[in-house]
Amino acid sequence: MNKIIQYLSNEFSQIIPLFFIAALSTQRYLLPDIYHFICLVPFILGLIYQNKNIILGNTYLIIALFTFVDIGGSGSDYELHVFKESASIIRYSIYIAILFLIIVRYRMNTSKIWIPVILLFMPTIITFYNAFNPNFSINTTLLRGDIFVVIMTFLLLTNKNKKIFNFDHRILCCFLTFYGFFEIINVLLYFDFELGYSNYHSIKSLIVFPLIYSLIFLKNYFIKLILLFCTLIVLIGYTTRMIILSLILTLAMYYIKKINLKSPTQIFTIFLVAFLGFFLLQYQNIEQSQIKMLNTLNILFDGDNILLGLQLIDPWRFGEFQLLFDRDLFSIFFGGGFGSGVFDSKGYLIFTDFGQTAYSDQELTSGIFYNMHDLVTDYGLRFGLLFVTLFLFDLIKNIIFSKNHLKTFYAMLLLILSLCTFFSSAGILLISIFYLNYRAIDQETVSL
Repeated sequence: MNKIIQYLSNEFSQIIPLFFIAALSTQRYLLPDIYHFICLVPFILGLIYQNKNIILGNTYLIIALFTFVDIGGSGSDYELHVFKESASIIRYSIYIAILFLIIVRYRMNTSKIWIPVILLFMPTIITFYNAFNPNFSINTTLLRGDIFVVIMTFLLLTNKNKKIFNFDHRILCCFLTFYGFFEIINVLLYFDFELGYSNYHSIKSLIVFPLIYSLIFLKNYFIKLILLFCTLIVLIGYTTRMIILSLILTLAMYYIKKINLKSPTQIFTIFLVAFLGFFLLQYQNIEQSQIKMLNTLNILFDGDNILLGLQLIDPWRFGEFQLLFDRDLFSIFFGGGFGSGVFDSKGYLIFTDFGQTAYSDQELTSGIFYNMHDLVTDYGLRFGLLFVTLFLFDLIKNIIFSKNHLKTFYAMLLLILSLCTFFSSAGILLISIFYLNYRAIDQETVSL
């Protein structure tokens, strides 16, 4: 912790702009006409610093990516507040700048070309076959996104430049801590969990960065506890169940290798957490139907049939998994091709109504579904489970078994980001940045 304080004192000139960028970019309620333009500040700084300090410049570009608003929506007081999106020209300028820097710095490792070729060969062949099939329907919007994923997959797996997009972990951690602080203010003063979300950004799950960073690199347990508590407050406002579930899953994997049943402190902590969870589930004064996380746990454990419980928790996701696995083994392993959907011939999603979920009216009318809610079903449908499984296996393996702290740190972040941000261009770009750094790590433990 002393090293962090010393570092921040040496970088005090950066603390002030980081603080004000965080303060202004979170003001959806107080400054609804201004907050979505604040991303221009870190964007300009990121470009300027490319000539002076590349690592700092890259860090500001990540902050610009995080602070632009790619998804709007109604606020807690939807009659007065509608969260506005950043202009398309701003968003695409940030995309292009980051992509340009990655491509310019890219250096091909010819000995690794076989990896993306094996992963993408069959989905690519299937896509070409579908293109010449007049009876097959390809979603052109989804196809463009899949081509982007294919390009990034090739770049990520064949790059040999370890400094392609390095960034300053401590500066980014500092900014996200400031950002989380102002999000807590939003949750406590303005947010009503009965109406809407406090944040609709597609890559808002990056807010867990300071917590993961502290768990791995800091020794002060009080700081870890404070960050855990603060992160949970923010995630309550974010409402999204998937971020909380992904965080719990990732932390459970990380602590599997650390549990010592001979330690009274750890045993006490496990029982304390279990008791608090049971108490919250049984606390009748909480309207559980309006708190997604509590409702999820209550449905899952309040019954004898686990599959029925899973279906009740989220019937849309359950139906998507049924669609994914109700195909031949070849399609399950290698996918249906880029831009492809799946016809709901057995009515797994027949209960879905117009305007109820992320499905378009065209999907509901035709019965051909493209927009899935999870990484496994979404990419598994088009790229195949082989592609998704190998990716997730690599991350999980390093979360549990890696002795390199930085490798574990990236693996934990990537797992959460992949499960929560896979559906947007900003999410794919952010995952790519972290994955480039993840693959560049040497076997030796890196000290931060």
